[in-house]
Amino acid sequence: MASQVWKNQITAVGIGAFNDWKQEAAARKIDQTVRDVLAAQGQQESFFENALGHMQKMRQFLAKPDNILGSGQTKHGEVAEQMEVHVRNARAALHGNPEVATFEGVGRTAPEDFILKGVKVQSKFINGTNNTLKHVLEHFDKYENLSMDYSIPKEQYEIIQTIRSGSMPAGLNEKSVRAILKKVEELEQRTGRSFQNVVKPSISEYSEVQLGKAGETVTKVQDQLVDENRRIQKDIRQDGKEKVKQIEAQKSPSIREGVKAAGTAAAVSASLSAVTAIYRKVKEGKKLHEFEHEDWQEIGLDGAKAGVTAGTIYALTNLTSLSAPFAGAVASAMMGLSSLMADLEQEQISMDEFVTQGQVLCIEAGIAATGGAIGQMLIPVPVLGSIVGTVTANLVWGFAKGKLEAREQELKCMLDAYTDSLLAKVDQAYQEIITRINQTYSRYHSLIDAAFDVKANSAVLAAASVDLAVELGVEESRILRTDEDLFEFFMG
Repeated sequence: MASQVWKNQITAVGIGAFNDWKQEAAARKIDQTVRDVLAAQGQQESFFENALGHMQKMRQFLAKPDNILGSGQTKHGEVAEQMEVHVRNARAALHGNPEVATFEGVGRTAPEDFILKGVKVQSKFINGTNNTLKHVLEHFDKYENLSMDYSIPKEQYEIIQTIRSGSMPAGLNEKSVRAILKKVEELEQRTGRSFQNVVKPSISEYSEVQLGKAGETVTKVQDQLVDENRRIQKDIRQDGKEKVKQIEAQKSPSIREGVKAAGTAAAVSASLSAVTAIYRKVKEGKKLHEFEHEDWQEIGLDGAKAGVTAGTIYALTNLTSLSAPFAGAVASAMMGLSSLMADLEQEQISMDEFVTQGQVLCIEAGIAATGGAIGQMLIPVPVLGSIVGTVTANLVWGFAKGKLEAREQELKCMLDAYTDSLLAKVDQAYQEIITRINQTYSRYHSLIDAAFDVKANSAVLAAASVDLAVELGVEESRILRTDEDLFEFFMG
């Protein structure tokens, strides 16, 4: 019963520790999300200001009508060109994109009127769809530039597309429709390109670029930019709220967490059960190297019984977190040895008890060391006890060396005598196995000390544990380096 209570306490401590980490990690994530939202909103406002800057250039152009090319009846042609460049750039700027149109390198009377996405464009804003196509053909006949695109009023482009689809636009007779289709066919023949590839719709309609209407058009576009910016800002805030909601949800219970609580803590509880069973046998007077097949079988069967405790604690204690095996065999051993060391220094236990209990704590690490160093080699059960006993004794010494001051020699003599007694009972082949194991794992002692130094802060421990995992050859994908890695491991 006492060992069961102890196991439950250990599992509950694991749950409580993970609760604290989970809450702190969630708070950091929420804080970072808020900062990200504020940064995104600030950046979006900068984009919006840039967009308004392009519209201001358009207003400045319209403020000097005498400088606009053409007569009172034709000035709208250059107004359309300016509108095309500045409005397109404003819309691109609103979304944080670079300028898409420019007058740079284009003369006011050049064959092209502006450059859009690297392509030269000639703008033709003539009253009437048929007349616009006529001017497009005349311009092509004059310059024969096969790479140039033509921009025409938006509503005229839509009329042409309606006609080409077989429909009859309102306000046009059959003669006009035939004339338009003829010019479309002629343009495709002369350029060798499809109509859609040669002619593109402007962002403006013919009426919107007239001098008396252009100012109103600019205001309308600016209002659209304002509305679009508000929508983007709303999306940024909403996205932030959703992320916070997801983080909050991760703090809440789930079936998957409950299953993982039972599953992962079962492994821990099973290990603890095995350790307590070994400890009980040792306390009854049976040495580790004297364990027989029945003893190992009993320990294994006892360990297999654990597994329900963590799920029960999960349901009863918090409903928001889960226990998990933060530490494997080495972690358990080193943390336990730290506690035993404190008891020894305070003379609450004897040196003999320190050695005996220390070996029990190191039993899992000893078995892991044995398996890792000798692979699939078959070892008789009686010999296994001697080998594991020797390895655990060396693990205890590796941890305690340099920490006991005056009593260090006493410990060394005791462990040497114990090891010598074990080696005397195994033949040369198994002594070589023990030597190989000790050589394999001796270089890890400094890393282990750093990874499980209870006096170090959490950041140092985390970094040291990663170094240890790398040294031990853990797969990179299985190493938990960040809070996000931990979230993914326990909740993924």
